[in-house]
Amino acid sequence: VTRRGCPPLGGGAVTLTLPIVKTLPCLDWTDEGLVKRVRGVTFTCKVSPQNGSRMVDAARGVLNAFIPDVYIFTDHHVGAEAGKSPGYGLSLVAETTTGCVLGADAASTACSSAMEEAKGLDWATTAEERVPEDIGRRVAESLVAEIQRGGVVDSSHQSLALTLLAIGPEQVSRIRLGQLTPRAIETLRILKAFFGVVFHVAPEPESG
Repeated sequence: VTRRGCPPLGGGAVTLTLPIVKTLPCLDWTDEGLVKRVRGVTFTCKVSPQNGSRMVDAARGVLNAFIPDVYIFTDHHVGAEAGKSPGYGLSLVAETTTGCVLGADAASTACSSAMEEAKGLDWATTAEERVPEDIGRRVAESLVAEIQRGGVVDSSHQSLALTLLAIGPEQVSRIRLGQLTPRAIETLRILKAFFGVVFHVAPEPESG
């Protein structure tokens, strides 16, 4: 992360480097394992760094009821590295014993100074002003919901996983997903229309 950016003006920058992959492997990914630790990072841009600590305390208040190994870093930015708008947010990931990573995140869509800059934008009329504790609890509860949903990827990455399976080798691949999101269902329809790939969807015998 080169620069952080918050709504409404953004200004963040991320450098992503990926290796070249000539072919995708056949995949049999059905063991989600058990959650062994939770890691995360809070970021604060052009606001008090105490907001980050408040998000950490709220998130740990939810997560420590389930697992003791929770560590959340704080990342404070000022000046040019803080983007163009003030704000704060939290990102959490749960790592399992089989290497699966489930994530959840949220940012302050409307801290008071950002709302002042956002006057006139469409989203500003419905955005709620959230204090750091709200963000911390919301993200932690979202992560718990993702774990409860099950699957080897979280709900936001179901579509990506299905797309990679569709463009992979002709051998049969298997993947275990939680309850399909509307976006994932639409992805299945698009893959059938464009690639002629049809997935066989079956309930998991242990959880249904």
